[in-house]
Amino acid sequence: MNAKFSFFLMIYFSIYFSNSVLCQIGGENTYEFVNLSSSARLLSQGNVLLNIFDDDVNLSYCLPSLNNKKMNNQFSINYTNYFADIDFGSIIYGLKSDRTENITLALKYINYGKFDETDQFGNIIGEFSAGEYLFSASTLLLRKKKCSLGYSLKLIYSNFYNVNSYGFLADFSFTYEIKQNRILYSFLMKNLGSQIKSYNNKENMPFELKMGLTSRLENAPFRISILLNHIEDWNLFYERDVDSNENSILNDYNNNSLNLRNEIISHINIGSEILFSDNFNFRVGYNFRLSQELGLDLYNRGVGLSYGFLLKIKKFQFNFARVIYHAFGPLSTISLVSNLVNKN
Repeated sequence: MNAKFSFFLMIYFSIYFSNSVLCQIGGENTYEFVNLSSSARLLSQGNVLLNIFDDDVNLSYCLPSLNNKKMNNQFSINYTNYFADIDFGSIIYGLKSDRTENITLALKYINYGKFDETDQFGNIIGEFSAGEYLFSASTLLLRKKKCSLGYSLKLIYSNFYNVNSYGFLADFSFTYEIKQNRILYSFLMKNLGSQIKSYNNKENMPFELKMGLTSRLENAPFRISILLNHIEDWNLFYERDVDSNENSILNDYNNNSLNLRNEIISHINIGSEILFSDNFNFRVGYNFRLSQELGLDLYNRGVGLSYGFLLKIKKFQFNFARVIYHAFGPLSTISLVSNLVNKN
């Protein structure tokens, strides 16, 4: 596809869906589940954007510009047992394409569980369930020697009891490579779109702009990734209400310089992948915003920290991640990646 036309298409989508791109944060948008990562590899590294052209189809699901031939016939199953009997996961497959190298197909779901249906007197008359679903396809718009541009199209279906909604979202990403796959950075425009059918009134989409960098120094047994998230909104930091009569340490939250520092770090996620061998990797990451919003002043206990590993046995890659969300406890995610054709 012509590079100029591809760039025009990217800008066109941005303008066309501008009514729903209102830079709102969690709790003020619909379809928020689309931002829940289901990849153990990414979650264990602080939910960064991992910029690398390898065979993991979970990466091209998040960054369409990472689609490549190595992902052909790759298959991934991801599962997370969330809080309050909620669970979510995804199934992702890399489809070979002669024109665009690879097309990543994904089906994602979140199950909110079952609920009792009662009458006005509180008598149970039945039960109902609630859930949301996403189907997406992503591929390349163009590939040059050191850069690539990709996009994904996502159809959303949401059902809560007797109301439902469906909508359409699109992602665009750009990846630039420096020094033969050792330093890569990406820019992602995520969740451009609109509801096709709303519950009652039109809601905002969970739009987000992200920038990520991944670096592996020559001969170093590890790679480091840094993510800047929600760069479209510099009012992200959650400032706790503080009693003015409390000590000066708490009152520092009202200090402008401290708030500026907190605002900056609330946009940063960091992660690292330690490459012990082709069959075993250890991963660790930190999400500063998660620590700020869900950590307690007197009882933080590592909120925002994540870690995990890769264990490869023959053609199967088993990935595990553990994320400390709150003092209440951590969450675990598992991902199984394999090639459905290659027997090695």
